[in-house]
Amino acid sequence: MNEKTEILEKHFKTYQLHIGEYFVKEGQYSKVIGYVESGLLHAYQKDYKGETITTNFFLPGSFCGSYYSFYRQAPALESIKAITEVRILTIGYDKLQALFREDHIINQLGRLAIEEVCIAKDVRFSKMLTLGAKDRYLWFIKEYPSVLEKSPLKHIASYLGMKPESLSRIRKELTS
Repeated sequence: MNEKTEILEKHFKTYQLHIGEYFVKEGQYSKVIGYVESGLLHAYQKDYKGETITTNFFLPGSFCGSYYSFYRQAPALESIKAITEVRILTIGYDKLQALFREDHIINQLGRLAIEEVCIAKDVRFSKMLTLGAKDRYLWFIKEYPSVLEKSPLKHIASYLGMKPESLSRIRKELTS
């Protein structure tokens, strides 16, 4: 067992989420942040037309949460929902802050986790701005093959900034 796993098991609580169950609901306060042990979740918001826009996927080995809500103690801007059965380790804000103050290793792990979140958001933002639809899909299947296997295509299309019909056309084009 590595140091990170020991820390998670010692300080975090384990929860199971079933398919379709919420980890966070938009407008509610996110009291915990999680570490995904197994399963897949997606974060989404509703646009001005009421359409669902997938903003993130949370895979095993990643931290999961409405970071804005958790760290600012404000209503969540997005919902996070289980796509598959999920096993997630959670910790509350006050306990996490106390651990950051008390343990330099946990503090460093927290900093590294936030760095990974920021880098992933920057990369996605860059890909959305600079790549065409087909190249965004090719990037996605290279970076997130497990999401492709487990997520409905409508969530992937939304994440990539396209309609499901466009994604289907691209997939058909690539297989012919």
